[in-house]
Amino acid sequence: GLRGRAGGLQLRMRDVGSSADAAAFMLAPIAGDELVGMVADNGEVSFRAVVATGLVKGATNMQRTAPVCSAALGRTLICALLLSSGKKDGEMYGEEGRETLQIDIRGDGPIKQVFAVADGQGEVRGYTAEPQVHLPVNAKGKLDVSAAVGTTGFITVVRNNILWKTPYTGITSIVSGEIAEDMAHYLTESEQTPSALGAGVLVNVDQDEVTAAGGWLVQMLPGASEETISQVEANIFALQKSPTQLISSGKTAMDICLALSAGLREQELIPTYTVKPRFTCKCSMEKVYRTVALIPKVELEQILLDTGFIEVRCEFCKREYKLQGAELEEAYAISQAGKDDE
Repeated sequence: GLRGRAGGLQLRMRDVGSSADAAAFMLAPIAGDELVGMVADNGEVSFRAVVATGLVKGATNMQRTAPVCSAALGRTLICALLLSSGKKDGEMYGEEGRETLQIDIRGDGPIKQVFAVADGQGEVRGYTAEPQVHLPVNAKGKLDVSAAVGTTGFITVVRNNILWKTPYTGITSIVSGEIAEDMAHYLTESEQTPSALGAGVLVNVDQDEVTAAGGWLVQMLPGASEETISQVEANIFALQKSPTQLISSGKTAMDICLALSAGLREQELIPTYTVKPRFTCKCSMEKVYRTVALIPKVELEQILLDTGFIEVRCEFCKREYKLQGAELEEAYAISQAGKDDE
């Protein structure tokens, strides 16, 4: 039994590279951040929009990402929120029934990997493998996310639910490395859902701070008519602005959804839903024990001889857990005992 004895361990936690203030944004959703979802009256198309400026700003400050890494991480967090949103299973089955959606982008660019995981309730977390990539701006004078991510590689999306026997995994090639375009390609190719997706992060490069972040997702549902498709295309064209331009001009997630669904929700037959998104981290002592359990005993003994301690760092919140001496041996024993119990 892990829980019963774990209390006796003095597990020291240190905030490395981030102060307690930097992690404080995880305690509650940030004012102004919102995700809105709606469906056309004829049931042929769904619309979602998210404003996540506070969430992305908090995550990138906490992880101390360089501007182009902030943009890549932010876009991936936004896509994870949009793709996981509307998974209502959790409401029926309680917390355990939540569906999770995981995006893992691995390209040939210097950032190496961008990872995010979200649930249908607006909770999301993510990281970049290399948070300090510095590149010149692209030909348009914008942060070169494509060069950071790379144009060759794969995107793996895993949808999972505790009630399912096996997770659903889809893999597609990276198309552009711009992330939103790659995710729209994934939805059309792997999930056979024709989709239009916009996701953007505006970074004030001088101050290295996110000033706007958000996106939108439009998905055609089975049986959508040509008339509906034409109306949706016209609405997307009428936006004329990028997600960050819309958000910087004061548009809310609801405003963006209403613009995308113009002419298709006259009667508002299907209720809209709103979620307050937030960055959450799930790291814990228990997970540290599990990590320790994976270390071969020979290696662990060598670590004890060499340094006398082990540090485990959480990729999402950058918190470091330090185990040393007898604590480390006891943690290993507990984790092994837990294995025997199974």
